[in-house]
Amino acid sequence: MFETLYQTLIMALCLGGVALLVSMLLTKALLKLLPKWGLVDKPDFKRHIHTVAVPRGGGLAIIVAFVAVILSAFSVFSFQNAPSIFQEILKFLAPLAILVPVGIIDDKRGLRPKTKLLFQIVSAVIAWYFGIRLQSLFGLHIHGWPCLLLTVLWIVAFINAFNMIDGVDGLASGIGIISAICMAIISLSFQRYVFATLLIVFAASLLGFLFYNCYPARLFMGDTGSMFIGYVLAVAGLKLNARLASVASIFIPILACGIPLLDIIFAVWRRIMGSPHRISDKFTIAQEPATEAGGDVPEDQAAASEEGPYAHENLPRRLGRIAGRLGTADQSHIHHRLLQYFQRDQKKTVRNIYSIAMIMGIVAIVCSYCPKWNLALVLMLVLGTFAFIINRLAFIELWQTTEIVYHNFQTPHTGVVISYVLNPLADLLFIFLAYICSSHHTHLAFVFLVRYLCIIMIVLFFSRSYRVFWNFAVSDDYLRLIATLLFGFFLAWNSDFLIGSPNIPSVHSFAATIAIAFILMERLGIHYFRNAQASHSAKEASETIQHRDLLLGVSPLTRFYRNLLMSDMERAASEKIIGLVVFNKTFLHSYCFGMKVLGDAEHLAEIARETKATKVVLTKTLAPEDVDALKQLCQEHHLEFYEFSYSEKKLN
Repeated sequence: MFETLYQTLIMALCLGGVALLVSMLLTKALLKLLPKWGLVDKPDFKRHIHTVAVPRGGGLAIIVAFVAVILSAFSVFSFQNAPSIFQEILKFLAPLAILVPVGIIDDKRGLRPKTKLLFQIVSAVIAWYFGIRLQSLFGLHIHGWPCLLLTVLWIVAFINAFNMIDGVDGLASGIGIISAICMAIISLSFQRYVFATLLIVFAASLLGFLFYNCYPARLFMGDTGSMFIGYVLAVAGLKLNARLASVASIFIPILACGIPLLDIIFAVWRRIMGSPHRISDKFTIAQEPATEAGGDVPEDQAAASEEGPYAHENLPRRLGRIAGRLGTADQSHIHHRLLQYFQRDQKKTVRNIYSIAMIMGIVAIVCSYCPKWNLALVLMLVLGTFAFIINRLAFIELWQTTEIVYHNFQTPHTGVVISYVLNPLADLLFIFLAYICSSHHTHLAFVFLVRYLCIIMIVLFFSRSYRVFWNFAVSDDYLRLIATLLFGFFLAWNSDFLIGSPNIPSVHSFAATIAIAFILMERLGIHYFRNAQASHSAKEASETIQHRDLLLGVSPLTRFYRNLLMSDMERAASEKIIGLVVFNKTFLHSYCFGMKVLGDAEHLAEIARETKATKVVLTKTLAPEDVDALKQLCQEHHLEFYEFSYSEKKLN
């Protein structure tokens, strides 16, 4: 038994059929029993979308059907390695001794989120104790307390992800079926026949319940069922990751269960950023300071509104407040958004989410078949899929986060935070990923990787890289950064000779290329964001008078003026540089300092008329008579004329 693919499919389909029948019979029985036990979900007309009382706790049928069929199969049939496999199944089922009672109590009486989280963590620790662990991450083997922390985080995240997604009839069970079938196909391709059979039986148990849970639902699975689904798929993902043990293997279970995981990521993101709890027509709900009828906002209230009620709050309290928001329920989950989009049509909502889940499952299957050496293709598929779905579904988080970042980007401490916190963390991540990608042909020991990272980061810290405000950087800063990184990778390469460890020059050269490319993209992205911020501020201030500037002359003053204008958000909101007018015709039909050269100074009046300019700024030192001539020309054409210069003045 389970020796060939054909035998496995026959056995899996037979056991799945039995599980389907048992699940349907148990679900039908629970329709009558659950109300007698007091397990009924009464609508509160706040978050619930159903309008009548519905029995809750139908997940018991899924659990009993799955466990009964699996244990019965191992009792009736005999096959190779049956005792060891049976022991592994018992270890897999052990944490359910905590999750199932907690789910039943929560369905009946309701538990606080912190209490449920505590029991979920305990069950995840039990699973880790019995050998269900996240032992490989991006091709690196993990042991000890990092393995424990990551395993607990993985299992708890899956449990809560399926708990949150269970908000529309048939949604959680349907996504569970899609995810289980996807993982079963991948397991069959890697000849994990027993594991694939378990997943098929699990999917069949969910299907039997889905007959009574699809719209209009006759009963709900409750936390009992949603936590069980999350736990089973979390363990399945860990087993798949351990079996594949490649750099990209961690992405396969994440893609297979992509919709619930994205939903919980959006929820955490939304609650940390303080996004609204309900969906409005404008994606956000602005909270205006209260005013009296026809009156103005009081000064103290306006100040509180501008600075925020937590402006003077210390860091521990702020972190505690943010952690408290994580347990706050809202109506901004993926299914709530699609429900609003489809005008409360649950069938269309579920069908569309099923379609997205199947697309992500297909991508996961394709990634599992990609050769181990073709890491770039896997990353392209994964990042492309998530980018598309996040762009389509995370409009609330993207909108609110953009508003917050735009607001905070102009504060004085932002440059310090970017230079001394965000940039080092980004550099560390990019260098780490660069070495991981470059060493997929060879086995790079974790100790070597830590040594390389330490050497390169020390070189960066002792250079001027983190003393540069990259939102105001110039080309010399980028060239210095490239030279510093090359020197750091060179020292990392030479450390292999000094310590006597195996040396692979291609690993260092390929890693240096990848790291430099991504670090430069990150630094240039800060420049781009600053320019986008100025455009964003200009759109917000579209009702104000716009100054359209022509910069006259090409010199270091020109670049300095542009940077000065872009750093002043108030001026950037009402003032725009149209382009350059030059004295040297060599610069014609080109770009200088990122600005287009519109023509020469002889045609200044024509250029100003065509571009509707209102202001001319001289950014080049000229003779006094030439300045007077330009001043007279601007007066004749009703243009404001300014001369920009920086100079020093002795004060003693």
